[in-house]
Amino acid sequence: MELYKVYYILISIFFLQVGVYAQESEFDHSAVVFEDDGSAIIAKIKNKPVFQYNYKTQMPDNTMEYYKRSGFIHPLYSPDGAVITEGFPEKHTHHHGMFSAWVNTKFRNEKIDFWNQQEKTGTVVFKEILEVLSEKKYGQLKTKQQHLAFIAGDKIPVLEEIWTLKVYNSIAPFIWDITIEQKNISSSNLQILKYHYGGLAFRGRDEWYREENTLQTEDTDVDFKVTTNFHQSRLDANHSIPDWVLMYGRIGKTAMNLIVIPLSTNPEYPDYLRVHPDFPYFCFTPVVKKGFDLKPSETFKTRYRIITATQTPSEQMIKDIANKKF
Repeated sequence: MELYKVYYILISIFFLQVGVYAQESEFDHSAVVFEDDGSAIIAKIKNKPVFQYNYKTQMPDNTMEYYKRSGFIHPLYSPDGAVITEGFPEKHTHHHGMFSAWVNTKFRNEKIDFWNQQEKTGTVVFKEILEVLSEKKYGQLKTKQQHLAFIAGDKIPVLEEIWTLKVYNSIAPFIWDITIEQKNISSSNLQILKYHYGGLAFRGRDEWYREENTLQTEDTDVDFKVTTNFHQSRLDANHSIPDWVLMYGRIGKTAMNLIVIPLSTNPEYPDYLRVHPDFPYFCFTPVVKKGFDLKPSETFKTRYRIITATQTPSEQMIKDIANKKF
């Protein structure tokens, strides 16, 4: 074989290998990746969706305009692809998958409710994607939201909220952390008053809703349960201070589990848990017994570990994951 032909073959092999390496690096399905579809960012592991963060304003058809929302997570997935959350439920439409808001606050002598949008005194909106990081061991998405107060026709930014979503490379189950930092960016004091709910919330599927006062015992509700390390009933779990909460749901033959663990670094730890007796939702709220003030430039920071699984994990497995250092 002539020398120039050998040289040509070697050069071709080299560039082919370089091209394959570059392609594998760019589309490495073993890494935690974030895909932008133009209205939301979807976290994926090995091409399986973990959650969808919606940065564009969402408002389904036949929905009142005051329910429009951005800066929330829905869907939240189990590892087999089942959707755990409801983004705009038929009842309590102000619940949006996984979201964060305060209910009972006072700002400039006005009562402001960032949670119940139908009250038309406040809401939460997306502002900015701050960071997208994809690695083999973990991926990280950092977002900015603003909590707006509606006063005398003005929309006043009160809280700047940063979510840091750190997704670990685990598919059975999915494991990720959320750190929430809320900074008062106004020139006035924000009073976050005592109330029975408000904070980081999770709304389950419409199929798991039970008519008011029909659920007297968890034994009759085989398709939906909320339990903790202390309680086997959502009726008993309400306003408790557990180490973790587990929401189990089933639709047909498809089962799904969501576990949320407040971390001990939270300022009001152990965190109070609100579990609704009829609607499939719960939230961690630090203001069940007393409220607190957030003065201008002050920051309130909380962190939670989140697990989604197809099969219900054992208590020991939950404890091990809660203590795991990634």
